[in-house]
Amino acid sequence: MQYMDYIDKIFKTVSIKDSRRIIELYFQELYCCAPLSNKALSQKLLLPVPIVTAIKNEGIKLGILEQCGGGVGLTHNGKDYVEQALGFKGIDLCLYRRLAESEQARDAYADALSEKYRAAFDERPVVDVALDQAQCTVQTAFRRALLCLANGTLTGRQIVCMGDDDFVSLAIGFLLKELYPGPSICPTHIHVLEMDGRYIECLNRLSERFSLPISCEQVDLRMPLPPHLCGRFDCLFTDPPYTQEGASLFLSRAISVLKEESGLRIFFSFGNKSATEVYFLQKCFQLHGLAIKDMFTRFNEYMGASLLGNKGQLFVLETTERTRALFPLEKRGRDDIYTADRNLRQNRYRCRQCGKVYAVGKEAEYQTIRELKKQGCSVCGATVFDRLHKNGNTDKKQYLPLGHHILADFYNCDPEKLDDVEQIRIFMHEAAVSAGATIVQENFHKYAPIGVSGVVVIQESHLTIHTWPECGYAAVDLFTCGTNVRPWTAFDYLQEQLGCAKVEYSDLMRGAYERPSLLRYSETEQPAMRRKKRQRYDASSKWNRRARSLTDCSVLSK
Repeated sequence: MQYMDYIDKIFKTVSIKDSRRIIELYFQELYCCAPLSNKALSQKLLLPVPIVTAIKNEGIKLGILEQCGGGVGLTHNGKDYVEQALGFKGIDLCLYRRLAESEQARDAYADALSEKYRAAFDERPVVDVALDQAQCTVQTAFRRALLCLANGTLTGRQIVCMGDDDFVSLAIGFLLKELYPGPSICPTHIHVLEMDGRYIECLNRLSERFSLPISCEQVDLRMPLPPHLCGRFDCLFTDPPYTQEGASLFLSRAISVLKEESGLRIFFSFGNKSATEVYFLQKCFQLHGLAIKDMFTRFNEYMGASLLGNKGQLFVLETTERTRALFPLEKRGRDDIYTADRNLRQNRYRCRQCGKVYAVGKEAEYQTIRELKKQGCSVCGATVFDRLHKNGNTDKKQYLPLGHHILADFYNCDPEKLDDVEQIRIFMHEAAVSAGATIVQENFHKYAPIGVSGVVVIQESHLTIHTWPECGYAAVDLFTCGTNVRPWTAFDYLQEQLGCAKVEYSDLMRGAYERPSLLRYSETEQPAMRRKKRQRYDASSKWNRRARSLTDCSVLSK
């Protein structure tokens, strides 16, 4: 009988709601600490005693477990199985057991390893902030590696690091080097998927110098995922871009490269955010069918990341039977997943003396107004400039629409998709995310015998859908306010996902109003009150676009 058949046989025989990985942990515990009673195993694995007993009985039937003094232990065949199939051959068992059982011991060992191997980490290239790179401390890298050990996902695994400016792969490699001191070959392999070629070159150089089981591949996760990476790995580390779009794309890519089974671990690091942003992040986990097994709010420490408070959180996620990648591996992701790409902003200034206009901001000739004033006007040399509104005026009253309303009729859609309430919910959620909207609440209903209705309430208004699967038709309503939301992106996404062959739509601007461009404050007002007024008017400037008639409605067909 092949080694992996033992776990499969027991898992199929014993009625376990958890994944088959729990049986692997059962054998690991016995290998490290046998003999153990059923009660002790139940407490360690958080399993009911009857389930633990059933696993023991099946293991005895297979000849890999035996009843001994004080509990149950591994037979010779059982020990050989754990060593060969689970990767424990040649391991320093005393060190492994000490690190697996004590968080305090792991923290102390992380400090010791960071001092021992700090010189290797000092070779990391300078971070590229445009890619949301922010290197964690050496201690944090080793703490992540040791957390992998504590979760029973280190030995005999195929581990992938999705983006690795933190050099977590290096920390895992050094930890394995300490755990397998003998000449035996380490059964664990680490694969790095990184876009920045500088880090790949450095990791290849260090892994060769220290003989570490690390291989690197240059991959841009915004592009279609190479098929040879799919379904290969047992465990994954990632510290994705700190945007909702980046987190969602990286999660989809992570699920695609992991094996299609329950119980696999994703160690997901993310910057400390507001409670609302954390809520939407956890909602993203739910939509991908991932369970949060653990959460450490101040686990990660970063160097030079003051915007994050130099701290970040780490989620331990686990795949389930409902886990699925929401973004197809063969499709290109959106480009603006990084924070810098989401904050592209330019302002226009006019020279007060000669009237020449300059663009100031990201990707402009002048990054700040201070630089422009220092240089002076290229025509007249003046240093006084007036900021222009988006319509090119500085003092006119502006007539602005409050919202943008798209009414769409999707014809010849996929009937099965239109009648799947869960699928529709995912489509509408992702449409809102792709548009850059902030989701507040979702509500969807499945009609009997056929049809779905649903609404995604966003801070910028709403997205709704009503489906007639028998006709292949869906009525979609996209109402948004603010220039930061892109309703046409949501429109295109839904059209593609629903398999729509024909569409008709109306495009409306809603709620024109008059707003003065100049604000005057009383000198007697408190500073806090003035700031509050300014914030209120600054928020309204998001809708600073040319007024359009409310009756300007065009119906187009594709």
